[in-house]
Amino acid sequence: MKAGKVDLKQAVAVATRSTAGTVTEIELDDSLGKPVWKTEVVDARGTERAFTVDATDGAVTATGTAKEDDSDDDAALAKSAGTDVTRAVDAALAKLKGTATAAELEGEHGTPVWHVDVTDAKGRDHEVTVGARSGKVTASEADDHHRHGGSDDHDDHD
Repeated sequence: MKAGKVDLKQAVAVATRSTAGTVTEIELDDSLGKPVWKTEVVDARGTERAFTVDATDGAVTATGTAKEDDSDDDAALAKSAGTDVTRAVDAALAKLKGTATAAELEGEHGTPVWHVDVTDAKGRDHEVTVGARSGKVTASEADDHHRHGGSDDHDDHD
């Protein structure tokens, strides 16, 4: 899926202009028939807000309060992360050339990490893990199946 004219980092800037805070999740989505960035931002009060940013023109097309049960977890992760999403994406793209299509802040064994999805020049998807405290790449692997779909998916925390 093509991102259009607005890349991940530009979509982060649009979302954080709408609500000051920390982006905890962003992903390129085309379920609405056109490419959009679905973004979640935790504000200073710990409220998680959801934004949809048009990937062709950067306009915010929808806003709301995130409806997930983990907003308390996301707020705690956002406070403990020393590396924001744009620095995590920069680290991932320094490790693996390509286009960032998603990033999510998660707790892994009590440590906050960024999972950054990158599509390389050949169209192959990769997941790059960046330590949210150090800002350093800790792992990188090719995604040979859907991120949440395979039976050997070690990334599923549900």
